[in-house]
Amino acid sequence: MTRLPLALAALALLAACSPDPGSPAWTAQQAQKKDEARAAAVKGAVDEIPSWYSAPADDEYAILAPGTAASTDLQFALDKAVLAAKRSLADRLNSKLSAKIKEFVAESGAAEGAPVTSESERTTTNLISEVTLTGYAVKEQKFIPSGGQYRAYVLLQYPLGKANRLLVEQVGKDAALQGRLRASKAFQELEADLGLNGKNAK
Repeated sequence: MTRLPLALAALALLAACSPDPGSPAWTAQQAQKKDEARAAAVKGAVDEIPSWYSAPADDEYAILAPGTAASTDLQFALDKAVLAAKRSLADRLNSKLSAKIKEFVAESGAAEGAPVTSESERTTTNLISEVTLTGYAVKEQKFIPSGGQYRAYVLLQYPLGKANRLLVEQVGKDAALQGRLRASKAFQELEADLGLNGKNAK
C-alpha cells in the first residue's frame, strides 16, 4: 500500500519539473532532445562506416578509391557512390601517373620548362580522361539506412598493370616524347614489366 503513494508522489514531482508546453523552457527542452537524437543518429551512422572506406588498405598491384552517396532509391545511391569514387580514382591516378611521367622526364635529362615537359603534362591529362572510363572494378560495397534514405559505400579498384600499359601506349602516340622518355631507365623497366621489350605498345 505504501508503494502507491510513493509512485503518485514521483509522478507529481515529474509533472512539477516539466515546463508548460509552448513556454520558452519547453521549446528549449524540445530543441535539446532533437539535438541529442541527431547526435545519436550521427554516432550510429559513423559506427556503421566500413573500415575499407575510412582507411583503404595499401595495395601494390592496384589503386583503391572509396566513394559514398545517399538516395531514397537504392540503385541511384550506388550509382552516385560509384561516380564519387571514380572522381577520387581519377585524382589518385593523376597523381601517380604524373609522378611517373616526371620521373621519366628527369631521368631523360630534359631541362625544366622544355617542350618535352609540357608535352608530358598533356600526355598525362589525355591519359587520365581515358582511364577513368574503363578498367575499374567494384571491390567492396555496403548499404546502410540513413534517415529514410539508403547510404551506399563503395571501394573501386584499378589495376596498376592497366594504368602502366595505358601510360606506355599514350606516350607511344607522340614520337618526340617517346624518344626522349625511352632513354630513361625507369621507362625501360616499365616496358619490360609489361612485356613490351622496348617496342611500341599496340
